[in-house]
Amino acid sequence: MNILVVGVNGFGQMHLSAIKNMDISIVERNENVIKQVEDKYNLKKVYSDYNQALKDDFDIVDLVVPHHLHREMAIKAMKLKKNVMVEKPIATSVKEGLEMIQVSRENGVKFMVLDQYFFDPSVQASLKFINDKKIGNVRSIIVRDQRYYSKTGWRTDVKLMGGGSLIDGGIHFVNTMLTFGGDYDKIYSDNFHGGSSLNGEDTTFALFKFKNRSTGFLFYSWAYMNSPEIPAFEIIGDKGSIYEDPKSRTSWNRDEKIRTVYGDIIMNGQKMNIEKYDVYEREINTFRDSVINDTAVPFDPMLELRDLKAVMDIYS
Repeated sequence: MNILVVGVNGFGQMHLSAIKNMDISIVERNENVIKQVEDKYNLKKVYSDYNQALKDDFDIVDLVVPHHLHREMAIKAMKLKKNVMVEKPIATSVKEGLEMIQVSRENGVKFMVLDQYFFDPSVQASLKFINDKKIGNVRSIIVRDQRYYSKTGWRTDVKLMGGGSLIDGGIHFVNTMLTFGGDYDKIYSDNFHGGSSLNGEDTTFALFKFKNRSTGFLFYSWAYMNSPEIPAFEIIGDKGSIYEDPKSRTSWNRDEKIRTVYGDIIMNGQKMNIEKYDVYEREINTFRDSVINDTAVPFDPMLELRDLKAVMDIYS
């Protein structure tokens, strides 16, 4: 199979490191970046122009580009009958995201948003334990992440981001919250700009009232200096609890064989032994398999649209 990775000056290199059993071409204009990756990943072809690249035969187009470009670039590829993966969020508005899903269906191509947090083994194991009632009925979910952001670049531009920290990194944690909690009735929220380099909001808290009568609390910040280590998620039921152990998280180094997002899970005071796998390889290569076998994509884009809707509900 042939895959075209668009944008490898940054997180696109994480994608390159995870691609297996495919011939890789890239779209990139930075000569230094091209030199950095062309030998390491045995590239088939390098393009400087996206439109020119789309004229060639690719089974999958992988878009690692700023948020405001997702809709236009994805739809252009899908109308040329190319299967598309795009980094989160799906788009900068729910309307645009729904249009992308509709175009993929109209053209009979696969479409998936890449969210490694959804594929994380600790998330999937915790979800199974919840469904198996290992902690009884869920009553409370806490999801949080706090760090400090001082970089420059496109992420500091509200129009390119579609918002601030929540629509970028925070949507991962919204996904974790909704994976555990399900559909919600109401969200009570506030967000503001603290001390980061963003122009959009950098700190958010939100209280979810779920339809299953549980409550979720989300805290996400890019303005938190020297944050202590804390569990990224805690799930409290009426017969037990699950939480993530931050001290056991893996490195995101591109040369690591197994990279996860979250650490081990502790259920009812005991560490759970679960199968570990590389989340980046899992998301990209299971999408590849869905193309080969003409099966459903492993992460339904409607779930990512759900996550984006929650982000917009929090913003509003």
